[in-house]
Amino acid sequence: MDHAKLALLASATIVAVLLGVAFLGPSGERVIVATTTSTADSGLMDYLKPYFEAECGTSLSWISLGSGQAVAVASRGDADVLLIHDREREEQFVSSGNGTLRVTVFYNDFIIVGPIGDPANASSRDAKVSMGSIANAGRSGAALFVSRGDNSGTHALEKRLWAALGIGELENLGWYKSAGSGMSATLRLASELGAYTLADRATFCRLKGSMGEALRLEVVCEGDPSLLNPYSVVLLNSSRYPKIRYEQAIDFLLFITSPEGQGLVGNFTVSGERVFFPIYGKTESIGLPPEDEAVAIIEALRTRGHVV
Repeated sequence: MDHAKLALLASATIVAVLLGVAFLGPSGERVIVATTTSTADSGLMDYLKPYFEAECGTSLSWISLGSGQAVAVASRGDADVLLIHDREREEQFVSSGNGTLRVTVFYNDFIIVGPIGDPANASSRDAKVSMGSIANAGRSGAALFVSRGDNSGTHALEKRLWAALGIGELENLGWYKSAGSGMSATLRLASELGAYTLADRATFCRLKGSMGEALRLEVVCEGDPSLLNPYSVVLLNSSRYPKIRYEQAIDFLLFITSPEGQGLVGNFTVSGERVFFPIYGKTESIGLPPEDEAVAIIEALRTRGHVV
């Protein structure tokens, strides 16, 4: 059997599994999303909650953690669906059999922020150049960098940026501090220490809007393609986690990928600024591989008469 036929057969099998469990799965009055701190701290989840609940008749709640911790929660079956931003972990979760489907639903970007006045002269459109300037200034005692240090998607990107500069064993560097915290707490610590950090734009804008000049940080690097930050919904494998609310998880997936859900994401603002951008079914427009198979599966679920 050729590759195309194998792919078609695999797709058909996945659809059958998803549909069977979606309609026959356990009932429940809520769905629990394991998500990143950025979707919660920015206010996006609070914003989506009443729309989802009105549409689906199901209460929406979430556990807000770094992507690595969110995956760990889902791996124990303690959440019904994932909404995270760490492509490598997402794909590993599905390939290991813990998940059945992953699809990109929206994106934003990371920024590098630092003390007012930029003592490390880290201002650049190139993230590698900016991080290199911070490291050089750190070695001379002129700069500090605060890492989330929490195994999140943000932390994973940060480590990739340092690795591209050939910098390892970060914990042994005097100018490098690990917060072991979420994004908001890390930004506050960086502000207090007069340090640099890597942040998602949504959380930075939300915190800047609430703290004003008390958050003594400014953007020093933005717009580098390496700072692109796509978010995905990942469905758990209900055969492996039979106690999850799988039908409600599919409701959430169909809601966030529907025209209404995508429009809500695109209309969400923080301090008047759009911070998330819908991308379902259009990943190639931002340089990511197309996700035609996942989209076909989702649209099959939608046209079979499921909620949304």
